[in-house]
Amino acid sequence: MATVELQGVTKIFDKTVKALDQISFTVQNGKFFVLLGPTGAGKTTTLRAIAGLEKIDHGKILFDEEDVTTAQPAARDTAFVFQQYSLYPHYKVYDNLAFPLRSPLRKVPEQEINSKVTKIAEMLKISSKLNNKATELSGGEMQRVAIGRALVREPNIYLMDEPLSSLDAKLRESLRVELKNIQLNLGATILYVTHDQAEATTMADQIGVLENGKIAQIGSPEEIYNNPNSIYVANRLGSPKINIVKNSVLSSIISTNAYQLGLRPEHIKLGQGDLSASVKTVEALGAETVVELEYNGIEMLCLYQGSFDGQRGDNIKFAIDQSKVLFFNEDGNKIL
Repeated sequence: MATVELQGVTKIFDKTVKALDQISFTVQNGKFFVLLGPTGAGKTTTLRAIAGLEKIDHGKILFDEEDVTTAQPAARDTAFVFQQYSLYPHYKVYDNLAFPLRSPLRKVPEQEINSKVTKIAEMLKISSKLNNKATELSGGEMQRVAIGRALVREPNIYLMDEPLSSLDAKLRESLRVELKNIQLNLGATILYVTHDQAEATTMADQIGVLENGKIAQIGSPEEIYNNPNSIYVANRLGSPKINIVKNSVLSSIISTNAYQLGLRPEHIKLGQGDLSASVKTVEALGAETVVELEYNGIEMLCLYQGSFDGQRGDNIKFAIDQSKVLFFNEDGNKIL
């Protein structure tokens, strides 16, 4: 494993389109770093640049302080897990997992290959499938094999390009917990890209938020959630999403020169306080309920713990935890 550092990395397509614009961040050895952003933000291009599959136009890429900017992909020794499974359909699961270790360049003894394949198969709970062909597996099992094929190696860094995005929600939840546990057990260095905030917050040691090819903010999941430096970053984490309202809407209770305010749904307290709003929708989620309010002509989402008795059209009192309010200027950047 290695510490991987990007210094001012820029990638330009068709001479005009900046896919990456002065990207700088460090993935520390043994850490799980997540790049979070929407489609087109530059996530996959960043992975391909690190792997050597894309030649960068400016900047440097360092592995353990060694400049590998111009090194060939094979010399960088990275393991790439793609969104699609990319398995060899005529191979058994065992042979798919063993394939990276059987490269003539590696010369790994068969006994060692067997040991590594068996260990990873147990971690990924696919030991009973080792003699199955890839075509006989479910989608979740195929993705486990694809991840396992990377994990049998000991590369400088694992690069993972939304590997769980094609799976159903319950399986995604299960696999992200397993993947984080495996990363901790192996002490692996992982750079994982996703647009899914749940994946980012549950797995990452650090999150880098990408916006149009630029790093908008880097921090722990807690830092990004509680102290976003812009409305763009604030919108990347949180479900239900943060409420962004004009200062004028709440000027009677919050004194500030900020242009916009950010209110997390859990910081709006229903059934208490002096403010009054109308209930628009009620979405029961089991342990929690999402309630949409209409107040002063704007709509706000609230997260209520437990079952909510109200219904559409009801008037309800609410309060705002003013110590948690976020303040933004007209450009959407955070201010104190």
